[in-house]
Formats: sequence, structure tokens, C-alpha cells
Amino acid sequence: MASNSPNPTTPHHLHTRTPPPTIRPYRSKRHPPCDECRRRKLRCEALHNGSCQRCSAAGHSCSFARLRPRPRPHSRQGTLPPKLPSPEIRPVAIGDLQPTEEIVVDQEPPGTHRSVDISFLELDTVGIFADPGGTRQHTPSAFRERHTHQTIQTLDGLTGVSYQVNGTSAESDPWLLRHCRFNDRGFLSFHQVHFRNAGGVPFDEKIPCHFLVSSDQLYEPSKAQLFPPEPLNTHEQLNNLVPLECGQRLIVLFMRFIFPTLPIISRSQFGLAAAGTVPDQSILERTPLSLLAAIYASAQPFAKFDDYLCLLDAYAPPPTDLLWRMVLDLVLRDIHTPHLSTLQAGILYLHRPVSVAESAVADSAFTWSLVGMLVGLAMSLGLQLDCRLMGLPLWEKRIRRRLWWAIYAEDKWRCLLLGRPSYIGDEDWDATDLNDDDFIMSESLRLALQQLPPSSQFSHELLSAQPFQQFIRLSRIADELQRSFFTLRASQRLSSDFHATLAIARPLLQKLKDWYALAPVSIRQPDHLPATMDSIYCQSNCLRFACILLEVFVFRALLRPMVRSAAPPPLLEETFEITEFTNQFNDLLAQLFEADEIEPSMAIDMSDENGLGNAVLRAADNCAAKVIRLVMRMTTSDLSSFWYRWSRIGFATVSNFLLLLLVQAPTKDHAVHARSLVDLWRRTLRNQSTGCPAMNLGLVRLDGSLWNGLANNYYLPKHVKEVLEE
Repeated sequence: MASNSPNPTTPHHLHTRTPPPTIRPYRSKRHPPCDECRRRKLRCEALHNGSCQRCSAAGHSCSFARLRPRPRPHSRQGTLPPKLPSPEIRPVAIGDLQPTEEIVVDQEPPGTHRSVDISFLELDTVGIFADPGGTRQHTPSAFRERHTHQTIQTLDGLTGVSYQVNGTSAESDPWLLRHCRFNDRGFLSFHQVHFRNAGGVPFDEKIPCHFLVSSDQLYEPSKAQLFPPEPLNTHEQLNNLVPLECGQRLIVLFMRFIFPTLPIISRSQFGLAAAGTVPDQSILERTPLSLLAAIYASAQPFAKFDDYLCLLDAYAPPPTDLLWRMVLDLVLRDIHTPHLSTLQAGILYLHRPVSVAESAVADSAFTWSLVGMLVGLAMSLGLQLDCRLMGLPLWEKRIRRRLWWAIYAEDKWRCLLLGRPSYIGDEDWDATDLNDDDFIMSESLRLALQQLPPSSQFSHELLSAQPFQQFIRLSRIADELQRSFFTLRASQRLSSDFHATLAIARPLLQKLKDWYALAPVSIRQPDHLPATMDSIYCQSNCLRFACILLEVFVFRALLRPMVRSAAPPPLLEETFEITEFTNQFNDLLAQLFEADEIEPSMAIDMSDENGLGNAVLRAADNCAAKVIRLVMRMTTSDLSSFWYRWSRIGFATVSNFLLLLLVQAPTKDHAVHARSLVDLWRRTLRNQSTGCPAMNLGLVRLDGSLWNGLANNYYLPKHVKEVLEE
């Protein structure tokens, strides 16, 4: 556990109380304050004999030991220390630096270095309590009202500290902080509280943006309440589970199979200059442990595509479960002092591959709670704010934008599939849409792409993460669909209003059609792609399935008001006498009324074959046939590619949608067609689930309803019962 005693290498202001700021008087560099006046924070009145007025009156001489320059470490590269860490992986700690030293922070791809002065962390309090009655002559204040520039510097790349965005209604008013005297690094310090100005954000167009930067030591007591003081997982333990040479290969597999649809890591920070490049082992050793373990575990299912790893896994099972357990432990441990790597590891944990043991079980409440925690973490890091104008390195701005849209999509799809309210409000973020600039590649990678034959132009879509960009555009439609149909208020308003529902559904279906029309050829016509490995991990079928799944939700909303809901039964306290009475009452109802008289009935006119009701039913049948056809045509390569983990809920949603078409079939012909669709979907899931455990939940949900008989579980019209009995 970190000690509370002051660290001699920690900046002075971290352990001293800062007096209230006043106008700072001018200090001549020719006559700096002596050590005694500096220690007592008093004005140093210089005399002609080299001493000062206070020391002469006290009877001792002045000393200036603090002015002697500290010796710099020798290096063959001048002032650049060896083995410089990447800021995203293991950056520089604030508390480990002297205020007059310069450090090198790698803000660019490995191989380039930039010198960063961190003297901005030192608060000079000399002269704050200066004697206003002194006789020393002063020139105007040397502190400029506004700095002419702010140096671009990493925010996530500082170790020993964590940061969180200062919101508009936070304890520190952003409209007060905008008047602060930030230094040219954008920092302002109050004892152990540091504010970092985002920099470059115009107040007239955007809100003032600041980050609260705090020492990790301040949160050690909070961590100790949940976890032991000593970490349970270390890089040494991870290397014992996955040797570095195997880890290098797993990262290559991650970039090949997962990055195109989940590009939440920085290729440049891993030193991946070209496709298939193996990262250096020193980079892996500096990578945050939670992120590295999550990458290893995510890529493990694709080890069969590596000539070396496939042999290792053939004789010894990989430690995938241990890796995921390590990831969750580290994410929960770091939640008090989060960084981008914490969010990256958390997102990968949400998309961990489905094991056979859990494939037929619905997600527990923990999953949605974890999504909420990660959304809160992302907003604490300020990812919801447009960072394009902030004073951050380009790589950091790119990864912040990609991470925001990744957690945005996670929230929108899971809230739709789970029927939960969204964590992200439409009024609480202003990040702009992704584009190719957010996936800029190194020059060496561009040169490698130019050497590819024309038939491999599709590789550019892969390396610029086009599948992910298209997925985010689809996620925006998913958000609009959920807010239009499935919020509590929208469901209450539209569940019995067919025409209002249809008016909302039409533009949404058109947006889905437009999305598909504008999608790359790899999504629209995957069968026409060259038979290369690129087509295996393009994720075209995953995105096409997601698009059709949104159509399913539109037709689910349209089918709601087409049938009247039966009145709920009266509520009675459960006693033996009342139970007997209820059974007798039900028997009496069965004698007085036919079963179909208390069953749901159509709420709209279905007599006109060309009417709106029949048109909607035909379109719903076509949608069901479309998704069945898509899943039937999936190859082994499609099934073995990366799938978003929530896709398994999507397969179960399709099963439920097909049952809805059958239960609410208005005529016998509709029931016959719906029954054939249900049977075809059941056979498809049985065949394809062998290579894709994500389909097991949909199969179990369907088998569970059919095994006991639909008539025993649902109130069915006579014509539907007849079809089922045939």
C-alpha cells in the first residue's frame, strides 16, 4: 500500500498547502530570493553586498543552494533517457519528476520522440505573501494574461494519476474555471488537485472543458475496501499463462479477426506498422495488464489460424477462462483510477466468446450492470465530448473517438435487445461521426497497401475498419428505433395505435434500406468477393444479420396493435379457499363460453387482401424468410468469425418473432406459412449452431416452446390449432 509520507521526488505543491492566490509581484532573475526567504515565503530585499535585508538583520549570511542545477543523467542520446515508454502503454508519472527536468513522452508511433517539459506542475509560491511596503522597484508583472499557445500533451499517458471530466454542473463550475490562469501545458494546481484545460475548445461554440487530475494514492483507501492492498495479477503471472512469443501471435490474430469490427486499440501504439506485423515484446511488457490479457483471451478462439498456436492448443487447453477472470478482476480494481485501457479491457470482456456451457442461458443482470459501469467510466473520461479540437496527441484523439462510439453502440444494442432504458441520453454528447481520418495508418502500412493487387482493394476496407464504421451508422438507426417504439412511453402510446405505428415505421424501414444500399460491396455482395482470407474476417454476415434484426424489431412493433390484448384476470390473495374457488370459476367459464371467445382477436380489418394489415403481414413474412435465408447460407468461415456477443440474443429474438407470426396468424393460410417458417428456422439453427454456439440460445428458446406444445402455452385461434394438429 502506498505510503502517506511525502515523496522527495514529488513536486513541492503536492504536499504543501497553497495560500490564496494574489497578484504575483515581479521577481528579478538577477536577484533571486535566498534559501531562507524562499523557505519562509517572504520577500527577499537584496542589498549591495550580495546579502538580503532580512538575513543581515538576523546576523547570518544568505545561501542560494536551491539555484544550483541538478545533474542530468548521462545518455548517449543527450537528454533522452533510454527505453522510453509509450504514453498509452506505460507513460510518465507526475509524482516521479523534478520540476526542472525534461522528459520524453512518446506521443507518436514507436521510433519518434518528443521532449516534454513538466515544469508546469510546480507552483511557485514565493512572493505570494510579499510585503507590500517594500522599497524594491518592480517592473510590470511577467505573467501574461493569456498564454499565446498550449502545448499538445497526452492526458491518458500519465501514470500515477487518473483523470475525469469536469461536467457542466460539477462542484467546480466550468464557467469559473475558464477564468483560471492555466500554464502553457494547460494545467492549474491547487495542492493535490490539478485541473487540465482541454485546450483548443472555443467557448462560443463548445462548453469550457476541463479534466480533474488526481493522484492515484488518494484513492488507495477506496480500493482497499474492495480489494487486498497487493495486486493478485502481475505481468509475470500473465507471461506464465501466455508466453510473450505466443502473445505476439495472438495480437496478430486480434488485428486480423477482431480489429475490423471492434477497433478499440491503437495500432501505432503497438508498433504494428503493417498488416501481419508482429509487435515487439518490449511493447507487450509495457502494455496495461488488463488490456493485454483481454486481447489474448479475445484472440484465443482464432488460434487455429496460426501454425504454431494450433499445435500448442492441440495438446494443452489454452487458459482462456483464467485470462477472462484476470481481466474482470483488474477492470474492477482499476475502476477508481481508470484509464482508456480500463475501458478497452471492459469492452472486450463484454464481447468474450460464448462458451458451450453458457450458450443456452440468458445473460444475468450483471451484464447490463457492467454496461452501465463502462458507460459511466467512458463519460468520466470525457469521451462523450468532441475531442477533435482538444490539445491531445492525434493518436489519443483517434482512440478516444473510436472508444466512444464502441461504448455507444454497446449501450444502444443491448438496451434494445434486453428491453432496458438507454444509459446514454441524446442530449449528453456531441462527438461527431467517425470517418477514415479516425483510422489513419502509418506510412509504411500505406506503402504496403499500394503493393497489393487490384483484386485486393477490399483490404483497404478492412484496415480502415469499414465494418465498424458501417456498424456505428447502423447503431444510430437502432437508437432511433428503440426511442421510437420501445421506450416505456412510446410502448404505452403505440401498442394500440396501428396507424401511428405505421407512420413511424415507414421512415425507419427506408433508413435501413438506404444503409444497405450505401454499404460497401463486401456487405451487400459478399459472394462476389475473391476467395481470400480477407473474406473470412470481413464480418459482412454479422452486419447483415444486425440490419435484418432491426427490421424484425420494426415488424414486432407493427404486430403489437394488430391484435387486441385480453383483459387481465382479477388479483386475489393466494389462499386455499380462493384457489378452490378460482378453479371452479374457470370450469364454469369453460362451460359457458367457447375457448376462442376469450382469446385475442384482430384489432384491424383483415378482410381486404390489399389492405394495410395484410401488406404488413406479407412484409413481416418476407423479413422472416430473409433472416432464415441469410443464416442458412452462412459458411464455416462465416460462423467461425468474430460475432458481437449480443448477437446470440438476436437469434433468440428471431425465434420469438417467428412464434409471434404463428400465434397471431389471422387466417389458416397465414398459419400454414408461419408454421413452415418456424420449422425451417428450427432446422437451420440445429445445423448451424454446431459451428456457432451463439445460436444455441435461439434454438433452446424455440425448442422450449414447441416441446410442450404451443396450445398448452398460448391461447390460440381454432385455425392455428388445426394447423398445428395436422
